[in-house]
Amino acid sequence: MKTIVFTICILLSTFPMTAQDNISGVWDLGEGNTKLEIKGSEGKVISSDNLEAGTLLLKDIISNNDKWNAKLYSPKKKKWFDATLKDSGNLLLVTIKAGFMSKTLEWMKE
Repeated sequence: MKTIVFTICILLSTFPMTAQDNISGVWDLGEGNTKLEIKGSEGKVISSDNLEAGTLLLKDIISNNDKWNAKLYSPKKKKWFDATLKDSGNLLLVTIKAGFMSKTLEWMKE
């Protein structure tokens, strides 16, 4: 019985990590030669004309069925916004919500 409970706990604890794998990797944001690496529950700039490498742009990435919810940082506004990420093959559709407005960005997988 202990073995079954232990196995179930292991399976449940690894599910969120495997769910992140769909969006893990390097993404071209399409602005200022900015490349973002998503790893685990965050995304950091690895190269850019405008931002310093290591800048945190995505945090609190949580799987939600076939989408991910996260917080996206806007360096221009110096503010965090709610975002929804959806994997679409080589594209990551990033929908940013600010009040009643929303905008969808397309990031290309490297």
